[in-house]
Amino acid sequence: MNEAEREIAELAAGCILAVERVTGVQLDYTQDTLPILDHYLGEVKDAASDVQELVAAMSGAYFGEVVRRTLGPARWHLGSGDPHEFRLEFEDVFLSFSPVGIALEAIAREEVEGSGAHFDLRPSDRERVRAALELFGDTREDDYYRFGVRYEAIEQAVHTLATLEMQHTPRRKFDAEAYARFRRDRDTLLH
Repeated sequence: MNEAEREIAELAAGCILAVERVTGVQLDYTQDTLPILDHYLGEVKDAASDVQELVAAMSGAYFGEVVRRTLGPARWHLGSGDPHEFRLEFEDVFLSFSPVGIALEAIAREEVEGSGAHFDLRPSDRERVRAALELFGDTREDDYYRFGVRYEAIEQAVHTLATLEMQHTPRRKFDAEAYARFRRDRDTLLH
């Protein structure tokens, strides 16, 4: 187990313990446990900001592991080690996002500026993914911030991107350097 895997495993294990203490239910890294995690986050909505940050790191690691294990292959990119910079990067499709950012928004039940919860996609894929997500129809704002809904959006994006990737022979793999190049190019355009 490398350092990133160890750090994520520790945070996710902390999430499992915390949720079990509050709800009496043990999370098992399946999509079916995401509503339980949402319920737990409702308990910390009014907690101090440092508690919310810790819960976001733990629940984001757990959520990211659910996504990685069920929709991957994907790997963690930890950046400088600050949980706000943790990203999940898919290998068979170009899709990256911050599970901790999604957790921050799940706690706040609103968009959190700079959270990284949005999808990083290649510009050529954005319209197709947007159109695929619109097939879900309107989602109530409160539901949008639930882990289960976010999981379904990620699942739809992965499916859409995988369909697009089937056009490429041989199949492409997106390694850590492909995502690093994307971040450098994006940052260059923004500055």
